Amino acid sequence: MTATTQTPGRDFWHLSFEDLWHAMADRRSEYDNPNEPGKFKLYRGLHRKPLPANVPRVLDGTAEFDDMALSTLLHYAYGISRQEFETSGTWPYHRMVASARCLFSVQLYVCLPDGVYHFDAAHHTLVRLRAGDHRPLLAAATGSDFDGASAVVVLAALFWKAAFIYRDYAYRLCTEETGLVAGNLQAVGTAMGMETHVHHQFLDEPVNKLLGLEPDEESALAVLALYPRPREIRRSAEARSAADLAYTLADISPPVVATTSLTGTLCPRLTAVNRASFLHDTNEIGSAAAPVPAVTGRALPMPARSLPSIELASVLRQRDSGPSRFIPVPSRVDGVALWARLAAISAEGVSDTVPANSPLEIFLTVADADGITPGTYRLDQATSALYPVGDGSGVAGIEGVTVPGPVFDHITAVVHLVGDRDWALQAFGDRSYRILNQEAGMLAQRVCVAAAALGLSARITNAYDVEGIRATLGLAGSARTPMFQILLARTGPGPRLVVPVEPEGAGR
Repeated sequence: MTATTQTPGRDFWHLSFEDLWHAMADRRSEYDNPNEPGKFKLYRGLHRKPLPANVPRVLDGTAEFDDMALSTLLHYAYGISRQEFETSGTWPYHRMVASARCLFSVQLYVCLPDGVYHFDAAHHTLVRLRAGDHRPLLAAATGSDFDGASAVVVLAALFWKAAFIYRDYAYRLCTEETGLVAGNLQAVGTAMGMETHVHHQFLDEPVNKLLGLEPDEESALAVLALYPRPREIRRSAEARSAADLAYTLADISPPVVATTSLTGTLCPRLTAVNRASFLHDTNEIGSAAAPVPAVTGRALPMPARSLPSIELASVLRQRDSGPSRFIPVPSRVDGVALWARLAAISAEGVSDTVPANSPLEIFLTVADADGITPGTYRLDQATSALYPVGDGSGVAGIEGVTVPGPVFDHITAVVHLVGDRDWALQAFGDRSYRILNQEAGMLAQRVCVAAAALGLSARITNAYDVEGIRATLGLAGSARTPMFQILLARTGPGPRLVVPVEPEGAGR
């Protein structure tokens, strides 16, 4: 396809960014909503595989991928970290990653040698959907060789958990959250001595059928293979079709439907872009290096700074998005340490789709941080230097084009993750939307972890005027799209009681 062809993918790019106010026009209240789905997807009457409780509080290299390692991986990747008690009661459960209004649409499935399981985070246990080793099918669906993989994880979006509030716009939230979870899985796996390969491209029909997902209501969005040691991504020479692979699978009987929803009925554009993104043959799977725009202007080289290593388990327990009302408090923050953390994360990760560095650029707008003059900067991935950019409006300009809600007084900085929409459409067609959103989510999780390591809350706030943010960042008239806006600040406790959650007695 060409970058100018009107397709469901291009249509949704425009709807969810340039035409955001139209996309949000059907947004429902989160309060007293009779259509609200359950906080957790629960399967009843199926075999459950308890996971060991009392997971370690420090992540280090593990000698083998045993049940305790699996329990540790799942807890820190997507387990419940704390419960919040507040008068509204709408955001009670928090996990190790951010989620729009704590809806947590993403579902995590684990394929092990003895079966295919759903991760029940509420009870910290696995629920078996199919017996047997189906990792070879997932390898075939990704056009890859998973030989030596300890486990394969599939991330799927249960759309109605977000769409009951956000309708069609939920597709942006679900694809972003899939990236957040994938990025966290990758980070936790690395801290445990494993390597995780993220596959954005796979044959959708057999993967969805393997998991027993209800068409148009839940869809697999990412496949991750975990290895006990470093390993390159290996492509399979054998071409496979989605129909042929799906034919080899019997339907799950009786059908496993854990929830009902209205996505297919009430969200036609979400359904259309998701269907259009499906791949039908492994010959369609490819990769493309993202273009790197030329860097011009006066560079600010990063001062030498030795940063302590992050103890990931502790940082994930500390990570938060601030209270429901994001109100920064006055504080002194080491801006050079923040700069160094951002520079360190921009080139991490192993993806089958985008080789080398992240396809997202990091823009940093500083309001008040020691060691950096207030202003807007672009981070150069190659040199870690900052380049002053933008129209000079800085944080005030960002606040002026952001939907009122968060308070910008005493804010430390704002991070924007910027992707090239036209390149993505040219490279990946209608699947480009979910691919680049997931890549952005992976990078956003690293930003949130870097912020937590410095004692900062990181609030993802994506309700902004895209053209206004482009102007602020010096990208006016460009197809380069600000995909994430992340506010960084120290925040007060807010009107809430927060209780940490540990998987004690899990599986009982």
